[in-house]
Amino acid sequence: MKYDLVIYNAKIVTEEEVFLGYICVSDGKIAAMGSDAPVYEAAQSLDAKGMLLLPGAIDTHPHFFEPGAEAREDLEHGTQAAASGGFTTVLDMPNTPEHPVLDLEAFALKQERAERKALIDYAFWGAATPKNIEQFVPLHKQGCVGFKAFTVYAGSNYPFSDEYSQLKEMEKVASFHGIFGAHAEDRTLVNGFSNEHKEEPWSLAVHDASRPWIAELTAINTLLLYAEKTGCKLHICHMSIPEGAKRSAYARRMGVDVTVETCAHYLTLNYQDQAYLGTFAMINPPLRSRDRMERLWKYVLDGTIDYLGTDHAPYLLSDKLPPDGDLRKAACGAPEIDVAIPLILEEGVRNRKMPLQRFAAFTSTNAAKRFGLYPRKGILAVGADADFYLVDMDTNWTYSRKNSFSASKLDKFAHEGRTFHCRIVSTLVRGNAVYRDGVIKQKPGYGRMIRPEWDSQKEKG
Repeated sequence: MKYDLVIYNAKIVTEEEVFLGYICVSDGKIAAMGSDAPVYEAAQSLDAKGMLLLPGAIDTHPHFFEPGAEAREDLEHGTQAAASGGFTTVLDMPNTPEHPVLDLEAFALKQERAERKALIDYAFWGAATPKNIEQFVPLHKQGCVGFKAFTVYAGSNYPFSDEYSQLKEMEKVASFHGIFGAHAEDRTLVNGFSNEHKEEPWSLAVHDASRPWIAELTAINTLLLYAEKTGCKLHICHMSIPEGAKRSAYARRMGVDVTVETCAHYLTLNYQDQAYLGTFAMINPPLRSRDRMERLWKYVLDGTIDYLGTDHAPYLLSDKLPPDGDLRKAACGAPEIDVAIPLILEEGVRNRKMPLQRFAAFTSTNAAKRFGLYPRKGILAVGADADFYLVDMDTNWTYSRKNSFSASKLDKFAHEGRTFHCRIVSTLVRGNAVYRDGVIKQKPGYGRMIRPEWDSQKEKG
């Protein structure tokens, strides 16, 4: 048999083992793999020279701001940046500045844009708000991977869900065995603490005090209670606190179907060491203390925290430094999709000895299983999509957003000028390079929408 592509002499990370070997691709699928000396014919072959070959990363939480704020980030530039960062699939969030995914019309608009512009594969979250609960079933049937709610104010076009609404929304999502995701901060505590600190000059420490860890934990506790009552599958978005991870682990032992996401910024940044970044590190939930940042790693390394989401949200200078000088009005969020995987490789694998199989599960496999994409996505196995990336773990390079593929190249954010000791060399989607050695190799529209296959899903327990 003549294969389309063979990569050999690669350090391959599967669910079962890590081995030096080869991988063969035909028609966009993994056709063969092994550790013995391969005998093959191939249209193209590549010597990986011992580099890591990992299952394509799946971002459970990017914001591409399309439609409505494409100058910050759009589907074309955002998916280019994702490919440069090792991501082969993105699950785009529904709270866009215009036409959030509240109904089928908004879903169709986003789908049409992605079909023309996305360079890697994609799926969409649907909105979970008090005003669109009757749209959940149609959106689920259309292919939404889950339904995202905010338990705190989220903007005028995306109503937040109070406790009654959370319960009713989870009942509805449970009725069709869907996934309910939530930005977890208790609005009463956020409002109270924000008022308590309103006269203090704004800083990252004040931002944390205004939206403290206890507000996040309170919302998480409520969501876990409702998940237990309704039987709904719960996804905790961008968890920033070890206390929340500990509480979720206990709920899981008690039978609650909950999985947890965190972000690279909560594992690498804190309001003490990064105070100099000011609003360019203003994120919700906030960056926490150095101690909480370090303690959060325990729950990543032991598997309590299931997967990595970037919460990628680039902004413009005017968004981060409001013209009237009131820093509390600055937009909350930061870009991360092109640097998250290098950060976890560096801080997790190199510095904390994170096993490669745990890294692959955290960045790919667990998300594929939870969101109905497995075994097509998330693993290196015969029959799976040939989605993977190559990493040189012994090379130095310096990160700058000036070189990013994002629409906004504002270089005031975290990690600017950081030297890394591992570099993503190439990212392949369905067997074709989308990114290689600093160059985008495919045209907009190469990405495909991936619909969850819930019936065949084998979820992580």
